[in-house]
Amino acid sequence: MSIIEHILLFSLLFGVYAFWGKYNANKSGTEFWVAALVPILLYVFVTGSRYWGADYIWYRFMYDNPFQQVYVNEQIAFEWLNQFLRSIGLNFAGAYMVYAFIFIIGAFILLRSYGEQSMYMYSFLLPATLIFTTNFIRQGFGMGLVFLALVFFQKRKWLYLALTLFIAFNLHSVTVVTFAIILGIFFVFRKPIHLLISIPLLLFFTFAFDGQKLSFIADLLSDYIDLGSGFQGYIDDSDIWFGEDAFRDTWTKGTLALIQLSVFNILVFYLGNIALKIRENKQVIYIYNAFVLGAILQMAVYNFEILQRFTLPMEMLYFIPLGYICYVYSHDIKNHRNIRLRKYFHLGIIIILAYLFKEWGKFIFSNPNADFFWYHLDDVINPQNLIQW
Repeated sequence: MSIIEHILLFSLLFGVYAFWGKYNANKSGTEFWVAALVPILLYVFVTGSRYWGADYIWYRFMYDNPFQQVYVNEQIAFEWLNQFLRSIGLNFAGAYMVYAFIFIIGAFILLRSYGEQSMYMYSFLLPATLIFTTNFIRQGFGMGLVFLALVFFQKRKWLYLALTLFIAFNLHSVTVVTFAIILGIFFVFRKPIHLLISIPLLLFFTFAFDGQKLSFIADLLSDYIDLGSGFQGYIDDSDIWFGEDAFRDTWTKGTLALIQLSVFNILVFYLGNIALKIRENKQVIYIYNAFVLGAILQMAVYNFEILQRFTLPMEMLYFIPLGYICYVYSHDIKNHRNIRLRKYFHLGIIIILAYLFKEWGKFIFSNPNADFFWYHLDDVINPQNLIQW
């Protein structure tokens, strides 16, 4: 039954997000948030109810067994959150729904800050973020605070920004690293990264670079990086997580998959660059640049699980430039006097949508991991398995 439920629930979720923004993005404050209750609560229920993800069992065990000394030095904000959720009677499934709520609220606040220009960004929010937020549990919902911090930065609300970053750091320290990288990109790159730089670099790291050469990062991290918290365990054991033995050959994509992904990235690079020249928006430019650098670096570190935790948060930001591309097309290019430009944009968007439809069609209709918590309420997790893991 799980696969049928998975198809129905995730089809509904993707369908709502595909069209919701077009009809609701330009609504006023209260009217907007009343309308937003539908996609927000649907996201919370569907993603919070699933029973899969790389970190899922680990965090379920930690939630159900708060005094089990399997893992120590947990970051305090996360533990306090879980203590509060336990105190009000929520089980592990309720906790996952709260995690989903934190992320999606942050995402909606960020997209809301773009006003009418966000109308198509909601369509790409799920395909861009779903795998990250459901696999890397704590870092995933911590990205909701990164989104919130970006809004406070854009509005120059420094006190709120500092408070948000303080909470984020005590939730998952790498979320603050992500924000710092994006902030650095904002100040370093004032214009969209030039296509003569981004495209060759993407192709090089996708098809020519030997990822095993990155094993030197293990020594650098162990000597110079101190993030504190539980994540520091990865740094202390950097030779295991970043060295030659950490390289996952089984994760290497086939040539056809790499070509398809490269076409997708290049089209977003190209169309985003043009869209930002036609209708310049500084609040989109730095997100576009963060995505470009994230997509390039992701291909370099693809076979290293922990390094992906630094690149994926930037790569998944494509929902903002891609949504902006569609907005500029519908408002500026669709009736542009340059017929060739109109055709290029139209064809490029069709190819992008076809790629996303293919990828997420597989996720929805042929997902062997499709499962939900109501089939596992009585599961007993052996802590020895987690220790060995």
